[in-house]
Amino acid sequence: MKYRGIILGSSIVTAIGTSLYWMLYFTGVTLVVEYVPGYTTWFQSFILPDFWILLTSILLAVAVKTERKTMMITCGLLTASGMIFLALNELQFSINTGMIFMPLTDIGLDLVFKIYCLSFGAFYIKQFSGEISRQLN
Repeated sequence: MKYRGIILGSSIVTAIGTSLYWMLYFTGVTLVVEYVPGYTTWFQSFILPDFWILLTSILLAVAVKTERKTMMITCGLLTASGMIFLALNELQFSINTGMIFMPLTDIGLDLVFKIYCLSFGAFYIKQFSGEISRQLN
């Protein structure tokens, strides 16, 4: 598979990054600031969706490493759709509340996260939908 190394590396980075993010939050190292009313509640609603992305990213890494093509395609598309949905949901919330225009480090880091999710989500969809097309032909 083309870009195998990038897919393996990015799925591992996604899994580690997601794990680290929530570990820092649950241990109190990272605090959530209530920039707009309801932000903390909204923020905490991402625990399960992030866990889904973490799980599918780990499964994607395993599939790439063990060269299980069907599992790779399935997990790649599941990870991609989760990442894109999460990033678009966060982007829409940031636009609706005006948070995207707040000159804060947190918001800047969050924007980097959104770009990462949208970029790799689109990359995964391109790669794995291409694999499906090749298998059907």
